[in-house]
Amino acid sequence: MPIHLQTRNNVGNQTLKRMMTSAVKTMQGSDTLRAGGAAGVMIATRVFGAFGTLAYTVILARMLTPQEFGLVWTLWSGAFIAAYLSTLNIGATAIREVVRARASGEDATAAGFVIVSRRVLLCAGLPVAAAFVTLIWVRNPAMTETYPLAILLAATMIPVMGWNATNAAQAVALDQVLRSQVPGMLLRPLVFCIVLGSAWIAGVSLSLESVVGLYLAIVILIAFVQFALLRRFFDFMAIATPDTSGWQRWIATGLLLAPNRLLTDRLRDVLLLIAAIPLGAVGVAQMAVALSVVTFLSFAVNAVETSFAPKISRSISNVQSEERAADKDPRTLHFIAMSGAIKICLMSAGALVLWLFMPFVIGLFGADYAASEKVIWWLFLVPLASAVFGNTALMMQLFDKRRVFFLTSVLGLGALLLVGFLTATSASNALEITASGFALTMVALQALRWALCWITTGIDVSALGALMRWQNHAPDQQGEQKVDV
Repeated sequence: MPIHLQTRNNVGNQTLKRMMTSAVKTMQGSDTLRAGGAAGVMIATRVFGAFGTLAYTVILARMLTPQEFGLVWTLWSGAFIAAYLSTLNIGATAIREVVRARASGEDATAAGFVIVSRRVLLCAGLPVAAAFVTLIWVRNPAMTETYPLAILLAATMIPVMGWNATNAAQAVALDQVLRSQVPGMLLRPLVFCIVLGSAWIAGVSLSLESVVGLYLAIVILIAFVQFALLRRFFDFMAIATPDTSGWQRWIATGLLLAPNRLLTDRLRDVLLLIAAIPLGAVGVAQMAVALSVVTFLSFAVNAVETSFAPKISRSISNVQSEERAADKDPRTLHFIAMSGAIKICLMSAGALVLWLFMPFVIGLFGADYAASEKVIWWLFLVPLASAVFGNTALMMQLFDKRRVFFLTSVLGLGALLLVGFLTATSASNALEITASGFALTMVALQALRWALCWITTGIDVSALGALMRWQNHAPDQQGEQKVDV
């Protein structure tokens, strides 16, 4: 071939390569902006919801006795956990199964997953609610005799919250994060603040039953709003014939991930239930106040992870289909690094806010909750560890490391229970000892998971490690611009 033609071909190839690289970077940046924008909206919504939750928690603390306040949170926490159990946690597998099915054009499998999720809830909802009532009756018969209506109302919430959780998980897998999450984050604190605030101003006294009944009404409202917002995104189910052949694998995966779900989405409820062992109702109330102050940080971390999860999942799915190494894929590393950087920035801002305003906020609850201030910094370590060590749950699920994650989750739950039982023998400083035990256990668990995730998948999901790895494997812009003539 003549030299001038060869030179022209080389130049053309390099130009085409630069154009393709530029297009990939543009798409990557666009997806990052969309994920970051969704995370920003969710963070703003969750922060608003967290402040709303803090506001109605203050009102409840003022209107109820510490004993009643602690019992309310105990009932709510138990109902939240029971709701997840009623779904067999099958929704946790949607981020992998539905994303993979839709990405490969297998709408029948995605529709089958949705059908199986609903059937599971239909079959398990009533038995779990009955077990919830029975457990309270066995564990605290005095409470059953004093507040039977409140317990029945809390049990009624279980299948409704299970429905909301199932739909939300599937909607996240369909990349409809905002539509699935925003209704619950906004409606609950908004309605609570309006109703409880009006009652407080009017001087109307509230009973434990009325508070639990109000919560039941709110979760039913959320179910209707969520259904209206998400209905059209499930249109593919009317076209495809559902393929439910994978139901055994889906349920088994959900059960294996259930302990981890309790340690992430429902961690606050787990901690409050375990805290009831050594602390009693009043101690639970003080722990609930401290967790309410820290909750907006956990919400922010979860919002970022939820927004970036579909992007990371899709990127890894594409890499695996092309038989490439995910730990060296710039796109995948880019999303993980950006997620970690945003979370660290949020935690830094959160620490500053806590340092400036914590005494004032605790003072709003009243003198009965002054002890809560001592444990907030301990509990702050829990979302901080989650932000620093990264979303190991998603990565282990995407690489099918379910058993490893199941064992570490069971280990973590066992360690938290051990803290609760050991603290029960402590007569003094039980609240602070319990909080510090919870915090150190969760930090150790996050560190262990990060190490195992790196060893088994080859991907470092920690905030600092992901950023360094992404910079090392990012495309060399100068190198791409060189043309070998």
